[in-house]
Amino acid sequence: MTSQLNAFTKTSRRRFLPSPGIVALAGLLVLAAYGRHALALPDDLEVLLDDLNKPGEFSAEVIASYALSRPRTRSDEELQPTFHVLQVSPEFSWGLAKNVQFNVQLFSSLNREGHGTLDGGQLELLAIPIRPDDEDDDGFFAGGMVEIGRLPRTISTNKLDGEVTFLLGYRSGKWTVATNLEADFKVSGNGSSAPDLSAKIKLGYKTTASYSIGFEYYGDLGELRDIGPLSQESQHLFAVVDFKHKGWSFNVGVGRGLNAFSEPWVLKAVFELPFGD
Repeated sequence: MTSQLNAFTKTSRRRFLPSPGIVALAGLLVLAAYGRHALALPDDLEVLLDDLNKPGEFSAEVIASYALSRPRTRSDEELQPTFHVLQVSPEFSWGLAKNVQFNVQLFSSLNREGHGTLDGGQLELLAIPIRPDDEDDDGFFAGGMVEIGRLPRTISTNKLDGEVTFLLGYRSGKWTVATNLEADFKVSGNGSSAPDLSAKIKLGYKTTASYSIGFEYYGDLGELRDIGPLSQESQHLFAVVDFKHKGWSFNVGVGRGLNAFSEPWVLKAVFELPFGD
């Protein structure tokens, strides 16, 4: 899944040094209101942008997250806690066509006792038919992704889940803004049949040719038939740094939970490695 600040962006095998000129920028105002108790970090803390493999190109990505503390209020859903659990999601991607990519994502975790498990996996088809000729060019981009698979027990108790994601973004000069609206639904299992909605937002500012900084927001909105209140849904805001050069990239961030139903502090990292260049 990210993604999603963005998300655990897609470059020379030479060594690099962080730019000393990185500066702090603006914030993102998240509104919260007041119903249903839900708690879950997204399956991938990454915001989808307009990055796609070229036809026949292969890449591998690793999305990782770690919750440093547990929510102050427990969820009324029967989900496994994320507190002190290192969640790692390798993802393998193949470019099928100019604007289409196929992904296979695996979910694994390592608990505080050092016990590792394989928690599930999913298949993804990503298409971005509207985007600039080059992924660094200015302009709008829009597309979508469909996913099906078995999610970790920290997210869902179903045997099989599906997800549809709509992505929209705009890049102008040094600024990039993007949003992902996701609808998760049960394919097989004992969970609710009503789709769950969630949103991801990224605001980035390029400080150098390879580095950018910004904010990423990840928030559950609730069931389609009963949206909100957001004050009782998982809500996180991350400060992030992105590096990108010739297909190699990383995104690292520190996230703060915005209410009692969210993990107060979360670390995230996304690394991507290209192959066959």
